[in-house]
Amino acid sequence: MDARYTMDEAAALARECILLGNEKRPELERVKKWHENIRKKYSLKNKAETDRFLYERMHGHTPKKSTEFLKIQYWRTGKYVPGSREQCLLFGKALELSGSELRYMLQEYCDRSEDIYLTAESQRNGKCCERKEYLKEMIEEYIRNVPAEKLESLRIPREKAKMFFRHLYFTDAFQYVEPLPGFKQEIMRKHITSYRYQSEFARQMQLRGEIPRKVFIRHLLILGMPDLTLEKLNGQLGFFGYLGLEEEHTMVRGERLDWLLIRLLERYEELRAREERKDCLLWFQKACRTVDQVFREEGYKRLRFMYFKALKM
Repeated sequence: MDARYTMDEAAALARECILLGNEKRPELERVKKWHENIRKKYSLKNKAETDRFLYERMHGHTPKKSTEFLKIQYWRTGKYVPGSREQCLLFGKALELSGSELRYMLQEYCDRSEDIYLTAESQRNGKCCERKEYLKEMIEEYIRNVPAEKLESLRIPREKAKMFFRHLYFTDAFQYVEPLPGFKQEIMRKHITSYRYQSEFARQMQLRGEIPRKVFIRHLLILGMPDLTLEKLNGQLGFFGYLGLEEEHTMVRGERLDWLLIRLLERYEELRAREERKDCLLWFQKACRTVDQVFREEGYKRLRFMYFKALKM
């Protein structure tokens, strides 16, 4: 393996990512501009009066207490973002945003998908059906590509691999946060029979309800490796309604996860041009474990992009 791509470098990237998260969110500039446009359009005296005006537009009544419209101030100054998709859309409507501006608010400012499928009817619409079909194809390809030695180690017959999709996903997920030489059979047998993640996993694999962008990125990484590229990942994110990885994009509290992922994937692709496919995957998994350890030790849990609660021992 190329000596230039060490775990020390991966750890350094993680620490730099943490530092970059202290900078002001670039997405806030757009929100401030929209806020100022409303102030000017309706001849409002100041920002506080504009906050009150927007609150009344969102809720259809004046605030009973002065503190009630403080949330608008928090949203435009970056302390918080709207806590739900409904609030985000109401805020966007109050700001008189166009379709493309509202998409920016959802995808970039709020770090969400542009769409959500909550009802049976929405699950049947054309866009949702196309997305579910593509995800189904990705899952089938993932299952076909499971190495024979892995199936043997987990005592899963090839012809029944589809039945054990969640189990296979779990065993792969562990490799990105915790090294498991030989899969540590005594741990994996206990873990893959757990149902703690069953309903949540099934819901997300059917694209039902809100699926955070960070979570969906994890799904795409696990399902797509070792053949995933930065270009392919961005195309998939866009297809499923999310913002692709962008250098300046931040999570809602300013974390620069995109910045880190872009660099990890770029290094992975450079290695793929020279090294064996299997070795490159092992490098990427180890790099993810390294940055996860840094984030865990430094207390930046929100940046742990490959970790989820069901993995906890």
